[in-house]
This record gives sequence, structure tokens and C-alpha cells, in this order.
Amino acid sequence: MDKKETAKLIVERLGGKENINLVTHCATRLRFDIKNKQEIQEENLNNMDEILGIVDKGRQYQLVMGPSVNLFYNEVTPLLNDENVKETNDKDIDQGEVEDGNISWFTKVLNYISGAISPVLPVIIGAGMINALLSVAILFGLSSEGGTYVTLSTLASTGFTFLPVFVAFSAARKVQVNEYLAAFIALAMVASFNQIDGMSLFGLALQNVKYANSIIPVLAMVPVLKIIDTWISKILPSQAHFTIKPVILVLIIAPIMMFILGPSGSFIGTVLADFCIWLMDKAGSLSMAVMAGFHSITVMFGVHYLFTPIMVNEVAETGATFVLTRALCANFAMAGATLAVAIKSKKSKNKQIGYSSFFTAILGVTEPALFGVLIRLKRPLIASCLAAACSGLVAGLISLKAYAIASPGLLALPIYIAPGANGIMNMVAAIGIVVLSIVLGFVFTWFIGFKED
Repeated sequence: MDKKETAKLIVERLGGKENINLVTHCATRLRFDIKNKQEIQEENLNNMDEILGIVDKGRQYQLVMGPSVNLFYNEVTPLLNDENVKETNDKDIDQGEVEDGNISWFTKVLNYISGAISPVLPVIIGAGMINALLSVAILFGLSSEGGTYVTLSTLASTGFTFLPVFVAFSAARKVQVNEYLAAFIALAMVASFNQIDGMSLFGLALQNVKYANSIIPVLAMVPVLKIIDTWISKILPSQAHFTIKPVILVLIIAPIMMFILGPSGSFIGTVLADFCIWLMDKAGSLSMAVMAGFHSITVMFGVHYLFTPIMVNEVAETGATFVLTRALCANFAMAGATLAVAIKSKKSKNKQIGYSSFFTAILGVTEPALFGVLIRLKRPLIASCLAAACSGLVAGLISLKAYAIASPGLLALPIYIAPGANGIMNMVAAIGIVVLSIVLGFVFTWFIGFKED
């Protein structure tokens, strides 16, 4: 089928456009907020070759489509009723046809964080890759004081400096409160109240807080904004919602952010960064082995986004991230495992999926390999996790760190170039870990074996 026909079948088997509240997408998944899951034809969806896997996370229903997910998204959105979607989004969907009462608070928090961070990943990866390319350019003679370097470096740093604004906007969209008010508060914190001494409000001194680069304060702020918005909407007459409510919201949430959420969120971020430094210094090899070994499992359940605030804080506080290396080990271990499946399989379909998933995995997009090959055949998943743990152990022993954030793949290896004259040796070490991960993933899968049926 072409993508248009596939999109029609997807909408139909999800219960029709009337059963879909909202559709978004990340790097590989279509993410649907569903009204009534009883209407979903899951078996029929599983039988579609274009769908590599299904992840059911509370009210959100995710279809793994691979790197071409945006093409499917562009075909799905015209099939949905804009008026119906808008009407649904204006309601408190926790009170809709599908109740969240059976979903744990932990799952709700995970859904919130992943929904807030996922749309912002292109900014994080884009800014990180610009920094990586600049590191390569310096090796080939580009001056770090020249206009080109300064301009592109400023462009990349803007992505991270104002990252809280982007996260606030997407988080507000996730919880369905005004995105522009959330972005306004975040922008005020970053642009006007970032690490300035001597400021006060109502006669009380404001703490010196680092808001730039820090996304934890805004992740805490947006749900509070939603609660206040819901409360004000109930007591204010509807005629005052447009003019009075925004003023009240800003005057309430801004002091809460300045006195409580900002300082506490910044403190949590600093603690997380210090914890990562402690892990690297005291338990580097073992901690990296564990994180790398379980990385595929965290991707499978969508909880890998919890590491993004940690990595952002690492880079903001120390200039490098130790935690990102877990994904380097795991991504290439999965690539090695899928290559073994492709070569050893007898069925042409498994060979085709294996080879295509191998190439996407080495470029940093592993969900086609994870859902299309490893989970389906089971034993290769175990083999890849063991391989990732072994290469993670080695990466921990050499304290391998990345100096920007991007999805670890061949094209992103320059993020491992360290500052200084010998910075290229850190990338050479990363290449060694890549080779080790692929070889171990291949060998473990080959000898553990798998059943094609």
C-alpha cells in the first residue's frame, strides 16, 4: 500500500476520526490520544507491514513507523476532523470516555515528560550537531575566533539557552493549557531573571537561579499553571476569561516560579549533574554497564526521555554528558544484532527488515530494529542487551563522555570530540566502543540464535 492508503487504514482501525483526540509524532512513532480503546482493532494494526510495533501507554497509543513517520503523519492529519479535535482538546480529557483512574501516577508523569520533550528533540539534536560539526571544522583549520565559527556557535547556543521556552510550550500543549502563556513565563525567566543578583519582589529577595539551559523548572511549572488555570476558569465569569484570566495567571504563576519552582528545580538539576559526576568517578564502569544494558528496555517502554533533562543539565553544568554514552553502546549493539539476524535468517522478510533496520540503527534511529526485529524474535533482544552491557563496562572504565547531545549514530560521532588539542582522541575511543558494540551484538546474537517463527 502507499502511505495514503496506509493512513486511511490506521485511522479506521483506531476507531475512526471520532475516536482520536490528537495525533503527534516523534522521530519514529505516531502518537495518538485515544478516546475509547475498546474501538481499536489492535490485531489488524499488528498485521500491517508498515507498523513495526505498538506501544500502549495509558491514554496514548503509539505506532512505530520508522524514520518515515512524518510522511505517514502528513497523510493521517487531513483525515481527522479539526473541529472535533479542537472540541475535545478544550475539555478536561481526564473526564472523557476513557478514565485515567487505572493509570498510575508514575505512568502519568512519564507520559507528561515524554510528551513535553519529544517535540523539542529536533532543537536539541540540531543544536548539538552544529556544535559537533564546528568541532570537526576546527580540526580542519577553521578559526574559533572567526565570524563563521562565532555565528554558528551562537546559533547552536541559542537552541540550548532558550530550550526551557520550547519545553514549556510543548508541555503546555501536552496538558492543554495556554502554550503562549507558558512560553512567556519561561522566556521571562531565561531572558530577564537568569542569574541576576539583587532582584526582589514584594520586598523579598529573589534567589540567583540559572534558568538558561535548565528544563526542570519549567517541567514543574506547567502542571501548576494548568491547576491554577482550571481553578480560575471555574470562579471567573466566561466574559472575563479573555482579558482578566491571563493577568491573574501571570501574577500568580510568576512569583511561584521565582520563589519556589525555579530555585527548587535548579537545585534538582544541580544535584542530578553532581550525581552523574559521582557515577562517573565512583561507579563509572558498573553504572554505565547497567544503563547501557537496560537502554533498549527503556526505549521499549518510552521512559528513555527521562534521561534527557539529566543530559541537558550535565552539559549545562559540566560541558559534557556521561549518561548519553549508554545510548551509544546500546544503539550499535542493536545494530550488530539486527545484522546477525539479516545474515542468518532464511526468510526473505526477516532478511529485508534486518538489513534495513541495521542501516537505520547505525544512523541513530533504533526503533525499527527494536520493534521490527529484536522484540519480535526475543533472543536477539537479550543478546543486544548483553552486548550493550559489556561495551558499556568498557566505556565506563575509560570515562567516555559526549560534548553535545544528539542521537548516537555514525553521523553524530563528532559530538565526542573533546575541547583542546587532543580532543580527537576521545572520538577515537568512541569509535572503538562503536566497533566493540557492533561486534558483540553480532556475535552474541549469532551464537544465542533465534527462532524465525
